Amino acid sequence: MRPWALVLVLWPVLRAAAGQLPALPSITNKTFIEGCVRVHNDLRAKVQPAASNMRYMTWDAALARTARAWANKCIFEHNVYLNKKHQCHPNFTSVGENIWVGSRQAFNVADAIKLWYDEVRFYTFAVQKCTKVCGHYTQVVWDYSYKIGCAVTLCKEVAGIRNAANFVCNYSPGGNFPRQPYMEGKSCSNCAKGDTCENKLCRNPERDKIIYYPRWHPPWEFRIVCDEACITLVVLRPLLMFLAFVAVYFIKKHFTNMHMCT
Repeated sequence: MRPWALVLVLWPVLRAAAGQLPALPSITNKTFIEGCVRVHNDLRAKVQPAASNMRYMTWDAALARTARAWANKCIFEHNVYLNKKHQCHPNFTSVGENIWVGSRQAFNVADAIKLWYDEVRFYTFAVQKCTKVCGHYTQVVWDYSYKIGCAVTLCKEVAGIRNAANFVCNYSPGGNFPRQPYMEGKSCSNCAKGDTCENKLCRNPERDKIIYYPRWHPPWEFRIVCDEACITLVVLRPLLMFLAFVAVYFIKKHFTNMHMCT
Protein backbone atom coordinates (compact mmCIF):
# COMPACT_ATOMS: atom_id res chain seq x y z
CA MET A 1 0.00 0.00 0.00
CA ARG A 2 1.36 3.40 -0.95
CA PRO A 3 1.66 6.09 1.75
CA TRP A 4 -1.00 8.33 0.19
CA ALA A 5 -3.40 5.38 0.09
CA LEU A 6 -2.72 4.73 3.77
CA VAL A 7 -3.71 8.32 4.57
CA LEU A 8 -7.03 7.78 2.76
CA VAL A 9 -7.64 4.63 4.77
CA LEU A 10 -6.85 6.36 8.07
CA TRP A 11 -8.80 9.55 7.28
CA PRO A 12 -12.17 8.31 8.69
CA VAL A 13 -10.41 7.25 11.89
CA LEU A 14 -8.72 10.64 12.22
CA ARG A 15 -12.01 12.44 11.63
CA ALA A 16 -13.73 10.34 14.29
CA ALA A 17 -10.94 11.10 16.76
CA ALA A 18 -11.18 14.82 16.02
CA GLY A 19 -14.93 14.66 16.59
CA GLN A 20 -14.34 13.49 20.14
CA LEU A 21 -12.43 16.66 21.06
CA PRO A 22 -14.34 19.10 23.27
CA ALA A 23 -16.77 21.20 21.25
CA LEU A 24 -16.98 23.94 23.87
CA PRO A 25 -15.51 27.27 22.70
CA SER A 26 -12.05 28.46 23.69
CA ILE A 27 -11.29 31.83 25.29
CA THR A 28 -10.05 33.08 21.90
CA ASN A 29 -13.20 32.09 20.02
CA LYS A 30 -14.57 35.31 18.51
CA THR A 31 -18.21 34.23 18.67
CA PHE A 32 -17.83 33.24 22.33
CA ILE A 33 -16.13 36.55 23.21
CA GLU A 34 -18.72 38.61 21.34
CA GLY A 35 -21.55 36.75 23.05
CA CYS A 36 -20.16 37.22 26.56
CA VAL A 37 -19.60 40.95 26.04
CA ARG A 38 -22.82 41.68 24.17
CA VAL A 39 -25.14 39.88 26.59
CA HIS A 40 -23.58 41.57 29.61
CA ASN A 41 -23.86 45.02 28.05
CA ASP A 42 -27.44 44.43 26.89
CA LEU A 43 -28.47 43.44 30.41
CA ARG A 44 -26.58 46.32 32.01
CA ALA A 45 -28.38 48.76 29.70
CA LYS A 46 -31.85 47.53 30.70
CA VAL A 47 -31.63 47.72 34.51
CA GLN A 48 -34.61 49.07 36.40
CA PRO A 49 -34.51 51.58 37.92
CA ALA A 50 -32.32 53.10 35.21
CA ALA A 51 -28.60 53.57 35.89
CA SER A 52 -26.96 56.98 35.52
CA ASN A 53 -23.34 55.75 35.61
CA MET A 54 -23.30 52.22 34.14
CA ARG A 55 -20.03 51.51 32.34
CA TYR A 56 -19.71 49.65 29.05
CA MET A 57 -17.83 46.33 29.30
CA THR A 58 -15.04 45.08 27.03
CA TRP A 59 -13.10 41.81 26.90
CA ASP A 60 -9.95 41.17 28.91
CA ALA A 61 -7.60 38.32 27.96
CA ALA A 62 -6.01 38.06 31.41
CA LEU A 63 -9.38 37.71 33.14
CA ALA A 64 -10.33 35.05 30.58
CA ARG A 65 -7.17 33.07 31.39
CA THR A 66 -7.96 33.28 35.08
CA ALA A 67 -11.52 32.10 34.39
CA ARG A 68 -10.18 29.20 32.33
CA ALA A 69 -7.61 28.20 34.95
CA TRP A 70 -10.25 28.09 37.68
CA ALA A 71 -12.88 26.41 35.48
CA ASN A 72 -10.38 23.65 34.69
CA LYS A 73 -10.26 22.73 38.38
CA CYS A 74 -13.86 21.50 38.01
CA ILE A 75 -15.02 22.54 41.48
CA PHE A 76 -18.20 24.48 42.17
CA GLU A 77 -16.61 27.08 44.44
CA HIS A 78 -15.30 30.61 44.02
CA ASN A 79 -11.67 31.17 43.15
CA VAL A 80 -9.65 31.27 46.37
CA TYR A 81 -7.12 33.65 44.77
CA LEU A 82 -9.57 36.47 43.96
CA ASN A 83 -8.49 38.65 46.86
CA LYS A 84 -4.77 38.01 46.48
CA LYS A 85 -2.82 40.75 44.70
CA HIS A 86 -1.90 40.00 41.08
CA GLN A 87 -2.93 36.36 41.36
CA CYS A 88 -5.89 36.86 39.01
CA HIS A 89 -4.76 39.84 36.94
CA PRO A 90 -1.42 41.59 36.27
CA ASN A 91 -2.92 45.08 36.82
CA PHE A 92 -6.28 44.92 38.58
CA THR A 93 -6.24 44.08 42.26
CA SER A 94 -10.03 43.77 42.49
CA VAL A 95 -11.62 40.86 40.61
CA GLY A 96 -15.20 39.59 40.80
CA GLU A 97 -16.54 36.22 39.67
CA ASN A 98 -19.72 34.43 38.61
CA ILE A 99 -20.01 30.66 38.03
CA TRP A 100 -22.59 28.56 36.17
CA VAL A 101 -22.56 24.75 36.01
CA GLY A 102 -24.84 22.59 33.90
CA SER A 103 -24.87 19.74 31.42
CA ARG A 104 -22.69 20.20 28.38
CA GLN A 105 -25.73 19.97 26.12
CA ALA A 106 -27.56 22.67 28.09
CA PHE A 107 -24.75 25.24 27.97
CA ASN A 108 -25.53 28.49 26.19
CA VAL A 109 -23.68 31.74 26.88
CA ALA A 110 -26.77 33.95 26.82
CA ASP A 111 -28.86 31.59 28.95
CA ALA A 112 -26.15 31.23 31.61
CA ILE A 113 -25.61 34.98 31.95
CA LYS A 114 -29.36 35.61 31.92
CA LEU A 115 -29.74 33.14 34.80
CA TRP A 116 -27.37 35.32 36.85
CA TYR A 117 -29.28 38.45 35.90
CA ASP A 118 -32.63 36.87 36.76
CA GLU A 119 -31.66 36.97 40.44
CA VAL A 120 -32.92 40.56 40.21
CA ARG A 121 -36.26 39.19 41.40
CA PHE A 122 -34.66 38.58 44.78
CA TYR A 123 -33.12 42.06 45.03
CA THR A 124 -34.83 45.25 46.22
CA PHE A 125 -32.85 48.22 44.92
CA ALA A 126 -34.40 50.86 47.20
CA VAL A 127 -33.38 49.15 50.42
CA GLN A 128 -30.38 47.22 49.03
CA LYS A 129 -31.70 43.89 50.25
CA CYS A 130 -31.58 40.29 48.95
CA THR A 131 -34.34 37.88 49.93
CA LYS A 132 -32.36 34.98 48.39
CA VAL A 133 -29.08 34.71 46.45
CA CYS A 134 -28.61 37.79 44.27
CA GLY A 135 -24.85 38.41 44.23
CA HIS A 136 -24.54 37.12 40.67
CA TYR A 137 -27.04 39.74 39.52
CA THR A 138 -25.35 42.60 41.34
CA GLN A 139 -21.98 41.66 39.83
CA VAL A 140 -23.44 41.56 36.31
CA VAL A 141 -24.79 45.10 36.78
CA TRP A 142 -22.00 46.53 38.96
CA ASP A 143 -21.46 50.06 37.66
CA TYR A 144 -17.65 50.30 37.95
CA SER A 145 -16.88 46.90 36.42
CA TYR A 146 -15.82 47.45 32.81
CA LYS A 147 -13.60 44.47 31.93
CA ILE A 148 -14.78 40.90 31.58
CA GLY A 149 -13.17 37.57 30.75
CA CYS A 150 -15.01 34.25 30.63
CA ALA A 151 -14.22 30.60 29.96
CA VAL A 152 -16.11 27.33 29.75
CA THR A 153 -14.56 23.91 30.18
CA LEU A 154 -15.78 20.34 30.10
CA CYS A 155 -15.64 18.47 33.41
CA LYS A 156 -16.20 14.77 34.00
CA GLU A 157 -18.21 15.73 37.05
CA VAL A 158 -18.83 18.93 38.99
CA ALA A 159 -21.57 19.80 41.47
CA GLY A 160 -22.96 16.30 40.98
CA ILE A 161 -23.39 16.80 37.22
CA ARG A 162 -21.59 14.40 34.89
CA ASN A 163 -20.10 15.67 31.61
CA ALA A 164 -20.69 19.19 32.88
CA ALA A 165 -19.95 22.54 31.32
CA ASN A 166 -18.23 24.73 33.92
CA PHE A 167 -18.71 28.39 32.91
CA VAL A 168 -16.82 31.12 34.78
CA CYS A 169 -16.77 34.89 34.23
CA ASN A 170 -14.35 37.25 35.95
CA TYR A 171 -14.89 41.00 36.27
CA SER A 172 -12.66 43.98 37.01
CA PRO A 173 -12.85 46.08 38.98
CA GLY A 174 -14.82 43.60 41.06
CA GLY A 175 -18.17 44.46 42.58
CA ASN A 176 -20.47 43.49 45.43
CA PHE A 177 -19.28 45.98 48.00
CA PRO A 178 -21.81 47.08 50.66
CA ARG A 179 -23.66 49.61 48.49
CA GLN A 180 -26.19 49.68 45.66
CA PRO A 181 -24.73 48.26 42.41
CA TYR A 182 -25.20 51.54 40.51
CA MET A 183 -26.48 55.10 40.81
CA GLU A 184 -30.13 55.53 39.92
CA GLY A 185 -30.99 58.27 37.42
CA LYS A 186 -31.27 59.20 33.77
CA SER A 187 -29.05 57.00 31.64
CA CYS A 188 -25.49 58.37 31.28
CA SER A 189 -26.27 61.48 33.35
CA ASN A 190 -23.43 60.62 35.74
CA CYS A 191 -20.81 59.30 33.34
CA ALA A 192 -17.22 60.29 34.11
CA LYS A 193 -15.53 63.19 32.35
CA GLY A 194 -14.44 62.21 28.85
CA ASP A 195 -17.06 59.45 28.55
CA THR A 196 -19.58 59.17 25.76
CA CYS A 197 -23.02 57.55 25.96
CA GLU A 198 -23.85 54.50 23.88
CA ASN A 199 -26.95 52.39 24.39
CA LYS A 200 -27.41 53.86 27.88
CA LEU A 201 -23.84 52.92 28.88
CA CYS A 202 -20.80 55.10 29.58
CA ARG A 203 -17.92 54.48 27.18
CA ASN A 204 -14.35 55.72 27.25
CA PRO A 205 -11.55 54.98 24.72
CA GLU A 206 -9.01 54.33 27.47
CA ARG A 207 -11.23 51.86 29.31
CA ASP A 208 -12.28 50.20 26.05
CA LYS A 209 -8.73 49.38 24.94
CA ILE A 210 -8.20 45.66 24.42
CA ILE A 211 -4.95 44.45 26.02
CA TYR A 212 -3.82 40.86 25.44
CA TYR A 213 -1.12 40.41 28.12
CA PRO A 214 0.68 37.78 25.97
CA ARG A 215 3.18 36.73 28.64
CA TRP A 216 0.86 36.62 31.64
CA HIS A 217 -0.89 33.56 33.08
CA PRO A 218 -2.25 32.98 36.59
CA PRO A 219 0.77 32.02 38.71
CA TRP A 220 -1.25 29.24 40.38
CA GLU A 221 -2.18 27.60 37.06
CA PHE A 222 -0.17 24.38 37.23
CA ARG A 223 -0.90 22.86 33.86
CA ILE A 224 0.36 22.77 30.30
CA VAL A 225 -1.69 25.20 28.23
CA CYS A 226 -2.59 23.57 24.91
CA ASP A 227 -4.61 25.60 22.40
CA GLU A 228 -6.06 24.46 19.05
CA ALA A 229 -2.70 24.65 17.28
CA CYS A 230 -1.10 22.61 20.06
CA ILE A 231 -3.82 19.95 19.87
CA THR A 232 -3.38 19.74 16.09
CA LEU A 233 0.35 19.24 16.55
CA VAL A 234 -0.21 16.51 19.15
CA VAL A 235 -2.53 14.66 16.77
CA LEU A 236 -0.44 15.13 13.62
CA ARG A 237 3.03 14.43 15.02
CA PRO A 238 2.55 10.65 15.61
CA LEU A 239 0.72 10.38 12.28
CA LEU A 240 3.59 12.02 10.41
CA MET A 241 6.12 9.83 12.21
CA PHE A 242 4.13 6.75 11.23
CA LEU A 243 3.91 7.88 7.60
CA ALA A 244 7.65 8.54 7.56
CA PHE A 245 8.26 5.00 8.85
CA VAL A 246 5.97 3.60 6.15
CA ALA A 247 7.73 5.64 3.48
CA VAL A 248 11.15 4.38 4.57
CA TYR A 249 9.83 0.81 4.58
CA PHE A 250 8.54 1.08 1.01
CA ILE A 251 11.72 2.76 -0.21
CA LYS A 252 13.86 -0.03 1.25
CA LYS A 253 11.54 -2.71 -0.14
CA HIS A 254 11.36 -1.37 -3.70
CA PHE A 255 14.90 -0.08 -4.08
CA THR A 256 16.97 -2.81 -2.44
CA ASN A 257 18.96 -3.32 -5.64
CA MET A 258 19.97 0.31 -6.00
CA HIS A 259 23.73 0.99 -5.80
CA MET A 260 25.59 4.22 -5.46
CA CYS A 261 27.92 4.94 -8.42
CA THR A 262 30.82 7.37 -8.51
